[in-house]
Amino acid sequence: MNNIIRFTGLSAVVATLFACSGDDVTKVYETTNPTVGLDLVDKGDKMPDCNKDNEGKLIYVADSGMAYFCSNKEWLSFGGENMKGADGEPGEKGDDGEKGDKGDKGAKGAKGDSGTSCSAKKVEDGIEVSCGGKVVGTLSNGEAGESCTAKEVQDGIEVSCGGKVVGTLSNGETGESCTAQVIEGVGVEVSCGGVPVDTLENGANGDCSIESDEAGVVTFSCSNGTFTVNKAQCAGVAYDPAESFCLAGEIVALKGACGGDEIDQTKQFCDTRDGQAYDYVAVDVGGETQVWMAQNLNYDSDELKGESYCSNFVDGSSVECGDYGRVYSWWAAAAADSSADLTKPVLSRYYQGVCPEGWHLPNDYEVQSLFQYYGGKGGVNGVSSDIFRSKTGWDNSPGTSNGTDVLGLNFVPSGTIGDGQAAQVGDFFMMWAGPEVTEKVNNKDNYTKASTIMMFGENPVQYTSSKKSNGAAVRCLMDL
Repeated sequence: MNNIIRFTGLSAVVATLFACSGDDVTKVYETTNPTVGLDLVDKGDKMPDCNKDNEGKLIYVADSGMAYFCSNKEWLSFGGENMKGADGEPGEKGDDGEKGDKGDKGAKGAKGDSGTSCSAKKVEDGIEVSCGGKVVGTLSNGEAGESCTAKEVQDGIEVSCGGKVVGTLSNGETGESCTAQVIEGVGVEVSCGGVPVDTLENGANGDCSIESDEAGVVTFSCSNGTFTVNKAQCAGVAYDPAESFCLAGEIVALKGACGGDEIDQTKQFCDTRDGQAYDYVAVDVGGETQVWMAQNLNYDSDELKGESYCSNFVDGSSVECGDYGRVYSWWAAAAADSSADLTKPVLSRYYQGVCPEGWHLPNDYEVQSLFQYYGGKGGVNGVSSDIFRSKTGWDNSPGTSNGTDVLGLNFVPSGTIGDGQAAQVGDFFMMWAGPEVTEKVNNKDNYTKASTIMMFGENPVQYTSSKKSNGAAVRCLMDL
């Protein structure tokens, strides 16, 4: 289902790196000698270009057993014409004769001998070079650097060299969940992503039988021993897909209670502060997952009085918030003191603000990533709002129409409140989104505004700013 967040497992790169080792810790060696010897390639067609960066470089090609050097943008092999000796120098001019006769010109020097063919082969401690059948030298391997080790940590594989951590190979995304189903008289069918991939058949004459089927683990008893099959896993822990699912590395029950009602937790979460349930949706953003509330926040408390109103604010008093949720001043949304020093920003990259535990206000990176991936070209402004706008509520005013809501974000026209004016419900959508913005106050920069996302009917999305005292919707993102 689209709303499930899967556990992150080891990346294919890391799996390949350690596939050849049976040990728990793999040693890696670095070279500290800048001159290691001839470079090795297994095939001739894998030789690099002979350019100015490789001028004078030696390469040994394994499939031909030949060595080559780079000269004047061309790879030349050892031996033959490429190793021919140079012509001898002309002889010196002869001395004058006794009676002043000019001395004879010296004879021209003899032509140098052709060079012998050379070859190179790999030996235990480097590359051995032979010319004319005689070993002329060995290009030794460089000295080994500090010993390196790798161990599995929570986020992937941590690599240490000389006792110091040098980096972490992060886990990649996991594949589709796998399940196991007992087939009467046959065995157990294993499916991944809903597609059967293999069947563990019963042994002949009832050789194997199911000993237990509990907590997502099926235990088989056979004549040659006992073994288990996990129906599904989340962060390395087995679970039963019939009862639970994996959300952001946590096993969550399919059903839950919120405010006395039962909710489907694959689509909803509960704000335990007041028992309100909210829809949520997982959105793919170029390989990353963002989990957004699919409704405007509707939380209220005594601390928010005068800073939070129902979107359909009427005649100076709040009425039932309904499907539009509430609008909050920026100070209320950020859970910040409105008397704070305006010469400095308040928000950090991840800021919970008025959001429930485990959720935060959207930051600039998340907002930019979402809208650029779905149509932006170098910025948010100009992105079509159609796939973001809700399917209802936008046709209440002239010049507006309902959206297609392809992503399920359900942005409704909840309007705003500012300067004592009522919320303009049905006209546009505005939410707090990202960093604070400065404006000149007494010729000094003050953080009196904050970034907002706005949608007006069929017009493109606008990434702009609004006074912190104005009211805008709050959409929270799950901490991942």
